[in-house]
Amino acid sequence: MEIEYTVSQDGLNIETFPKGVLDLPKTLEYFDRLQNDSKIKPGAIEIVYFKNVTDFKISFSESKEIPKSYQSLKEIQKIIKTVFVCETDLAYGIGRMLQTFHEQANPNHKVTVVRSEKEIESVQRTDSVQ
Repeated sequence: MEIEYTVSQDGLNIETFPKGVLDLPKTLEYFDRLQNDSKIKPGAIEIVYFKNVTDFKISFSESKEIPKSYQSLKEIQKIIKTVFVCETDLAYGIGRMLQTFHEQANPNHKVTVVRSEKEIESVQRTDSVQ
């Protein structure tokens, strides 16, 4: 199953909903679709909800490739931030690993990992103050 996403009317929020087993081919296909989506506006924030992911079939080396592949998408679409919503320990661990790889590959792209949807608003509010 592909990764589903929605773009807000103003084009500044991308809500992403991976389901089932998440792997590298699904992730790269998702990046391709985002890269070509004209509804996304510069300054958009991507929120990825891992709630419905049953397993992560991504190796360590593939995890390092995800931020590198994301680089051109970020530059084309001007996405300024990604928030991973990770309610399980496994998702949280994967989210933190991806956050670290993004910090290395895309130091100007902010990645935040939160444990619940309730934290999203406070993260967005904090960023708008800075």
